[in-house]
Amino acid sequence: MGTFLRDQHIKNVSVNEELLQQINDFLSDRERSSNEVLEEKEAVQEDFLLLNYVIRFDNRGYKLTDFSDVKKYYSQASKVERIVYTLDSNRAVFSNKQQGTSIELRFDSNDPNNTYLQISSDDGDLVDSVFCGLLEVIKKYQNHNGKIRNAWTQLLIQILGVGLGFVASLLITLKVYPFVKIENAFVITFLFTFLIFSNAWGYINQQLLNLVNRLFPNIRFIRAGRYRWTWVWQSLVGGLIVAFALLIINGILDWVINMLSAYVQW
Repeated sequence: MGTFLRDQHIKNVSVNEELLQQINDFLSDRERSSNEVLEEKEAVQEDFLLLNYVIRFDNRGYKLTDFSDVKKYYSQASKVERIVYTLDSNRAVFSNKQQGTSIELRFDSNDPNNTYLQISSDDGDLVDSVFCGLLEVIKKYQNHNGKIRNAWTQLLIQILGVGLGFVASLLITLKVYPFVKIENAFVITFLFTFLIFSNAWGYINQQLLNLVNRLFPNIRFIRAGRYRWTWVWQSLVGGLIVAFALLIINGILDWVINMLSAYVQW
């Protein structure tokens, strides 16, 4: 790998045709200017840069050298899964990126860990300028999905799910236990009902988290005329999460006030 390296995961970005075009313009300008300098220096062919693309959609993918083909497939796809820009020197390609210049930018809608910017080169100024320049372009298209898709939301879903499961198990027990003719029928019926819920909750919880991740993805590929109802579902789910959070906070405050009222004369 080149002497200098910078990399960073890309988080919470709405990718549209405009962003893709700006990234391509930036990298194309870098490719042209770098190769012109290399030509003036009469550098070896291995140091020249070449811009390539990968687009994966509808369970198939293409490696391309013309950005117009990327735009064509992007507009035609039912579901875009991944777009990759690579600007590599021949030396980097031949050495498996152990030498030369390598610039790689990945957008992956399925795997947040596979969405990153990585640049390596023997030219430290090139690494810094390209790294900062691309992040500056991407920053303008960041969204707020990370405020929903986080550990606190997972905790909230877990608490609400267990609480609702407890209440549901209790209500079912009140309806069923009179028909159970055994000793301690209420306790046994409740434990049995809650045990069934506990085993089912693991699957239900995972599906709820998957729903949140689909509605608030790390990378969303946006195309004209698509996802017209996405914002409605986002608003609905986001509103429910906020409402439940406020409900829990209100319950905690009521409990604290009731506890304090027993010891403090207002």
